[in-house]
Amino acid sequence: MQRVTRSSIVYRTPFPVAAGVVLATLVVAALAAQSGTPAVPVPEFGVDKQILMRGAVASSPRRPAAPSQPLGSMTPQERRAAIDTYWGEGESTATKLAIFDKFWQSVDARFAAFQGIDVDWRALRARYRPEVAAGASRGRFAAIMNHLAVLLRDSHSQADDLLVNIWTVPGPGVPLLGAGGWEADPSGACMTALDDGSALVYSVVPHHPLGLQRGDVILGYDGQPWRQLYSELLKEEVPLWPLWWGTSPSSFDHSFVMAAGQSLHLFTTMDIRKHDTGQIVHVPTNLMTGAIWEGFCSEQMDIPGVPKPTYYGEDYVRWGVVDGTKIGYVYVWGWLGSAVDGFAEAVYQLTQVQHVDGLIIDFRFNTGGFMLAPFRGLGALSSHPVPTTGMDKRLTATDHFKMKKLFPPSYFLLDFDNWSTPRLGLKVTPSYEGPVALLTGPGAISAGDFGAVWATSLPRARSFGKSTSMALGLPTQPFLGTELDLGPDWFARIAETNTYAIGAPRDFLIHTEFPVDESVWLTPDDVAAGKDTVVATALRWLQRQIGVR
Repeated sequence: MQRVTRSSIVYRTPFPVAAGVVLATLVVAALAAQSGTPAVPVPEFGVDKQILMRGAVASSPRRPAAPSQPLGSMTPQERRAAIDTYWGEGESTATKLAIFDKFWQSVDARFAAFQGIDVDWRALRARYRPEVAAGASRGRFAAIMNHLAVLLRDSHSQADDLLVNIWTVPGPGVPLLGAGGWEADPSGACMTALDDGSALVYSVVPHHPLGLQRGDVILGYDGQPWRQLYSELLKEEVPLWPLWWGTSPSSFDHSFVMAAGQSLHLFTTMDIRKHDTGQIVHVPTNLMTGAIWEGFCSEQMDIPGVPKPTYYGEDYVRWGVVDGTKIGYVYVWGWLGSAVDGFAEAVYQLTQVQHVDGLIIDFRFNTGGFMLAPFRGLGALSSHPVPTTGMDKRLTATDHFKMKKLFPPSYFLLDFDNWSTPRLGLKVTPSYEGPVALLTGPGAISAGDFGAVWATSLPRARSFGKSTSMALGLPTQPFLGTELDLGPDWFARIAETNTYAIGAPRDFLIHTEFPVDESVWLTPDDVAAGKDTVVATALRWLQRQIGVR
C-alpha cells in the first residue's frame, strides 16, 4: 500500500450551490454577473490519482501477506474475508452508524437526481444498516458506502474512506476494484473502453512486463470477458479505487471497462488480443510485481502541431494549428486557474488573428472547475445571445422527485457581447462563421459536461466522440457551508441540483446521454499507428465544410 498526505488531495467542483442557502448563492451569482466575472473560485473536483505518484509517500502500516490464490479465483465468501482482514476493524460501530446515517439522510433529503434511476433508497437503509450495526470491518463498511454511492449513478455523488479507497493502491493481494482510468493508471498502460466491453491499450511504458503494446486489446481475465467480470465484482460490492464513474449509462460502463488494467491483480492471467499478430494470448499477471505509472491518461493521441496541456501548474489549455492544415485546435483539460482567459485567448488568436478555416475544440478529457468558465471563449464563437440550460433543486426533503427552479435558462446565456479580448482589454463582439468540431467523451465531467452541452448551441457546430459523463448537477461543498462532512477520514458529496435544456423544464439531463452527432472512438489499428480516430473523423468533416480536397 502507498500513502499520501491528506493535504495533497485535490478536489474539483463546479460553481457551488447549497440546498438551504439558495439566497446566498443567488447573491454570489448576481455579484459575479454584475462584475463580469464568469466564475466563483471554488475547490477542485474529485480525487486526483496523480497524487499517488507525486505526493509524499510514507511507510505503510503492516498488512497481511498476499493470499496464496488471486482474489479473482476465490469464492465471494473468501473475498469478503480477505476484505475484512486487509484493513482491520476500523472505527467503532457507533461511528460507522453515524457516518452511514448522515450520508443516507443527506441523499434522502437533498439528492436531486433520483430521476432516471431505479433505486429504493429507503429499502437500502433497511438492508445495510442492520449489517453495520452488527459489526462491519473497515473494508466492508467502505464497500457498503461505495455501493450506496454507485447506486446513485452520479459522478458528483461519492462516499470514500480515504485509507481504503484513495490511499491504498491496487496491487497483489489488495481487494480493490478499479474505476475510472483517467489521469494515472498503476498498470503501466493507459486504456480506453471499446463497445464490446474490452479495453484498448493506447499508451504504454516501454518493455511492459506483460508485453503490452499500443493497439493490444484486453479481452478479460482467466478466460472470462472483462465487462462480465467487473459487473460481477461490482454486484458483489468489492471496495472501489475510484477517480470517478460516469453518470450517463454509457459513460458509467465506460469508466469501469477502461479500468481493466487497475484490476489485473485480482486475477491469474490477462487475456490479450495482440494487435501485431491478431492472436489471443494468456499472460500471467504475477509478472506485474507492483504499480507502474504511465504518463497521463486522457484518451487523446498526440496531434502534430498541437501541444497537450500538462494539467499541473494551472496548465489546462493548449492550442495550435494542425500541421498541414488551416484548422485550429484547442485542448481544455479543466476549467480552473487561468483556463477562463486561456480558452478565450486561444479562440481569439485562432479565429480573429490567424483566421483558421475551421476549429476543433477537444473536451474529451475535462475535469471541470468553475462552472461558468466556458462562456467567455464560447461566446466569442456565437453570433447572437443564446439561452442554454436551466437548473432546479429539490422542492422538499420528503419527495425525491418534486423540484423547484433555481436558475432559469436566461442565467446561462451564451452571449457574444459578454466577451473581451484578454490581450487588448477591449470590448468586442466577435463571431466565427467557420465550422466547429466539438470532441466529447466520458472524461468530460461537471463543468466539463456543461461546457460541452453549451457548445452544442454554436452555429455550424458538430460533435464527435462519445457521451460526456453528463454530471450536470452541483455538488455539496464547503464554499457555502454545504460540505457533506462524514469525518476526517472520509471524502463525500452528493449532487444537489439537476439541469434541463431550454424548452424542456421537466426533462432533466442527469442520467441521460449527451447527443453526439457522430459516434466514433479510438480503434486498435489507429492507435497502433499513433493516429487519433476521433480527430481524423472531425478533420474530414471540417475539410468537407471548407471545401478542401
